[in-house]
Amino acid sequence: MKNSTLLLLAFCFIAHQVLFADASGKNPLVPALYVFGDSTVDPGNNNHLNTIAQGIRWPYGIDLNNVRGRHTNGKNVADFFATYLGLPMPPPFLNLSDSERSQIKTGINYGSGACGILNTTRVGECLSLAQQVKYFTITRMKDLPKALKTQKNVREHLAKSIYFFSIGLNDYHPDVNNNITSKFSSTGFGDHLLDEITKHIKVH
Repeated sequence: MKNSTLLLLAFCFIAHQVLFADASGKNPLVPALYVFGDSTVDPGNNNHLNTIAQGIRWPYGIDLNNVRGRHTNGKNVADFFATYLGLPMPPPFLNLSDSERSQIKTGINYGSGACGILNTTRVGECLSLAQQVKYFTITRMKDLPKALKTQKNVREHLAKSIYFFSIGLNDYHPDVNNNITSKFSSTGFGDHLLDEITKHIKVH
């Protein structure tokens, strides 16, 4: 319950900051937005993977200049967050070349449709939360030092940035989670997921 309360408070803080942000793009509230999650935030990473969970069919993208990849007709929740923070929409990690990644300072989206907190939650190929965090480590250790030049700049950048997680629904879906929920009580499974996600977002 304590972990649940902390996660809820963190979400409320982010929502408050977003609502009062300068959306003009001239004065962003934070330097960057880094996004982790499932189809609620996937901007096109799954287009590069062997999975049926791709946002490539009509009507996906029809209200976003027909840009395909999102599991929505327009912006997803991460895109709206970025916009209200005064930032550009974070591009999908798998869309970017090595040289492009080393130039981005305003955030990246690692989200992947049909994935979950647990590595076993998936439909075909997807970027599990563990894999998304590994890709973020590449951003942190390899790409940002090139973009920001010094380790001091990288540390300040990361300390002031926002990290948005939208994940966990698929872990409850029997067609996606390999029926793992049958091994737990309802509250026990929720605690299990909180323990797993905490391992990935723990501040070191």
